[in-house]
This record gives sequence, C-alpha cells and structure tokens, in this order.
Amino acid sequence: MSNSNEFAKNILLEIDDLETDELKTDELKTEQFDVALSEAGELETAPVEEDVFEVNLPNSCMLKTTISDTWQLDDLPTLMMLAMDVVESLFGIEARERGEVELFDLERELADQLDQGFGDTRPITGKALLAALYGPLGFVGDWERFFAVDNCLMDRVLSRRRGIPVSMAVLVLYLCERFGIRAEGISFPGHFLVRVFHEPDADIETDTESDAEISLDSTDSCDIIDPFTGKVLSHHQIEQLLRGARGNLAKLTPQHLVAAEPLEVIMRLLNVTKASFIHHQHFTHALMCSQLLLTLKPDCPLERRDRGFLYEQLECHQLAVDDFEYFIEQCPEDPLADVLKIQALALDLLPSVLH
Repeated sequence: MSNSNEFAKNILLEIDDLETDELKTDELKTEQFDVALSEAGELETAPVEEDVFEVNLPNSCMLKTTISDTWQLDDLPTLMMLAMDVVESLFGIEARERGEVELFDLERELADQLDQGFGDTRPITGKALLAALYGPLGFVGDWERFFAVDNCLMDRVLSRRRGIPVSMAVLVLYLCERFGIRAEGISFPGHFLVRVFHEPDADIETDTESDAEISLDSTDSCDIIDPFTGKVLSHHQIEQLLRGARGNLAKLTPQHLVAAEPLEVIMRLLNVTKASFIHHQHFTHALMCSQLLLTLKPDCPLERRDRGFLYEQLECHQLAVDDFEYFIEQCPEDPLADVLKIQALALDLLPSVLH
C-alpha cells in the first residue's frame, strides 16, 4: 500500500472546499498539510469499523443502503434529507434514525426557547434563532477536534452539538426553514457561510453582482453569519477569511457571496467527509463518499481519479487502473496524467489481490 500521507496530499490538493483555514485550498503548501495531517492523526474520533471489501462487487454494494439511488439531479431532496441520506449510506438506517430522533428533539427544544408567549404573533427572527441555538442549546464549532469525522456526519453533529462550518450550516439552514426564516448558504472559499434575511419575504435576489454587493454591505436586509460561531460577520472579517484561504492578495468580489445550490452544498459536505476519512485512514468509507459524489457527478474525471487513488490504497488494482485511464483520457493535458500512465502500468504488473 502506498504511503497514506502522500495519497492524502494528492486528493486534498484538489479539494477546493475543504473546511479549514489551516489547509489552504488553492495555495496549499506541503509543510502546512503535514502539520495539519499530524494534528488530525492525534484527534480522537468515534471508531469506524472498516468493512470487508470485495473486488467483484459493484460500487453501490459497498454502501449500507441504496437510498442514494433515489437522488435525481433535477429534483434533489432537501439539504437535511441529503445529509441524512449520507449517514444512512455510510452507516445504515439505524444511524439515520438516531439522527432523526435527535433532530426532532432539537426542534422541540428550539421551539420552547423561541416561545414568545400566548398571543404574540410577531415572526421569529434569525437573530433569536441563532442566539438560542448557539446559546442555551449549546451548539458550537469544534475547534479541538476539527478534523474528526464526527463533525461531518449529521447524526453525530446533532448528538454532540459540535460541527464544522458546512455541517453546522446545513443545520442552521434547515432550522431557519422550519421556523419561517429566509436563509441561504454561501459556498465561500475555505469556510462555508450563511446569509440570513431579516424579513421572510424580503424581495432580494443574490444572483447578480449588484445584489450580492447589497447583501454584503446592507444590515437592513440581511446578515452574513459564520455558522461555526453563530456570529454576524463584518465586511472586514469576511475579507480576512478570504485571505486566509486564498492568500493576502485575494480580493473579495460579489461572486464569492452568491447563494449556493443544494447540490453544491452536499458535494462540499461529502468532499470534507471524504477528506476526514482519509485523514484517519478509513479508506473504505472514503471510497463510499467518493461513490456518492460520483452519483451526483458521474462523469467527473477528478472524482474518478480520486476514486482510483482510493482503490489503489485498498489494493483493488484493476479498478484503480480503470479510473486512472478514464482520467487520462478526459484530461490528457493535466500534469498528473503522465504520472498516472506510469502508475497504471505498474499496477497492471502487480498480482491480483483477493479481498
């Protein structure tokens, strides 16, 4: 098996949406990654039992259930439903059911916290919801175990009341919808954000440059929230986040603050989950995440390449070669294509491994 640190570098260098400022996405330096990977290796995480992997099984058979077969790109479920589908796919229906019970209990607790008394018909505000969620209900970003798988999987986020920006954002967006608050995700570089509107029926679009500028600078219509802390971010703080992810010369533009589609959000969550499994060398579960990503984007050559690396780690040499050859065919000019040609030839010479 090839060195897992080198393998993780190959994949994480391409994961543009990794949820941390320590791991720079576009300008990641090797020494920074080594430090982060070392720290991740020391973090505790709930035990993940590796499954026996059989080469001859189709990819979908690795998943605990076939719930992802119901995903239709033109009619995806809600974000929370997709996050629970991921839990079910990786760890089975019982894990999903535990998560759904936790979610139901949280909604009830939150409703009690937001109870404005008999006869009060004022709408619940985003400010009140966030104050309750990140205050008495105890949700907070997990600085101490940032790279733990627990922070990516929604059932564990709910039970521990800890998460990372993108997983916490999925929860905030769900709760806002449930309590009639208009909100949307922002797939910001290196740190997922949430835009919360002050009025549920605010007639503001965010898909043009001028509208995005209004949504950033105007406190009359909306706030941009850091879902890791639940706090409102200023223009300066958002710029600092951007520079932490893209370098000191990066300039904040309206495009950075355009609302994210559900597909984009769930893919970001899956990418981070996959990276976390790789950190902890749970390659079978990382492969399951890769398969879910390919369910959403079946022709993505970068994901096929990443799956090839995972197959190689699991000594499924022929499957790895197939994915490498697909990547080479689709991206012949990529600098990695020549390297993978040599790697594929070397794998072809290895004896078959029976799993």
